[in-house]
This record gives sequence, structure tokens and C-alpha cells, in this order.
Amino acid sequence: MIIRVSEFVKRVPQVAKEQLPGELRSFKVFLMPWLSQLYYDDKRLHYELAKLPSRYGDNRMEMGLHFESHDRAVNDRLLVGFDQHLFEVRDALGDDWYAETWDRGWTKIYTTFEYHSMDDELLEQTATRLAEAIQVMQPIYMLLLKKARQG
Repeated sequence: MIIRVSEFVKRVPQVAKEQLPGELRSFKVFLMPWLSQLYYDDKRLHYELAKLPSRYGDNRMEMGLHFESHDRAVNDRLLVGFDQHLFEVRDALGDDWYAETWDRGWTKIYTTFEYHSMDDELLEQTATRLAEAIQVMQPIYMLLLKKARQG
């Protein structure tokens, strides 16, 4: 059964939460019709799942950890820190994960993927991939965030 984008991005975090250990289930979710953002303490530093605009190709999604703090230095320090751990991220999640600067002084660790049909199978696969990403990146993120905020 085909799932609308807005329903898909709403349900993926719910399914991913069930696959996470207890200490990682306490995230909050912010939704828009084309994306979901999952965060623990700071909404601007979040995991994101988004349906990409057609200029990136048809049927493409992005999943990642976004650093959108008002403090550009924090975003940059988190990116530099993750760049040093990118081999760990790629070893666990695949070689298609990247660390880069983005818009407005923001940075991100992300992957994109193509899908053929937004259905229950894709929902399960995406939720599993998101849960895996959180389990791999959240411990690194917590260490780096402490350092980034110290300057």
C-alpha cells in the first residue's frame, strides 16, 4: 500500500523508536509535510528524514544528523569532530555517509537514497536505518557536543 509523504515521515520515527534501546527512545519529533526532525535536547541539533525536492531526482530521501545551531562555530566544531569519526560511521552504516557544510552556516552528516515506492516495506527499512544511525552517531555526538560548547 502506498503511503503519503506526510504519513511516511510521521511514522518512521515511531517505528525507529521501538528499535532503539531505552536510553535513546526519549527523543522529541518535529514534523512538516515533507520531513521529520528528531532531537533530544536542542531542536536545532537533530536527526532528519526528508523527501528531497525533485531537483535532486525523483523519489529521493535524505537522512542525517543536522547541526543548525545559531552559533556557526558550534556547527563547524561538530562537523570537524564528526569528520574525524567518519570512518566509524561509514564502517557501521555504509560508505554513502558524508560530512559537509550546508546552507546558512549549518553542517550535517548525511546520506541520500532512492526509493521506488513509498510503502510499508520502505517504512520498515528506513526506520531500521534511522535507528542504526542514531545508535552509531548519538554517542559520538554527545562527546563532540560537550567539546564544541566548551569552545
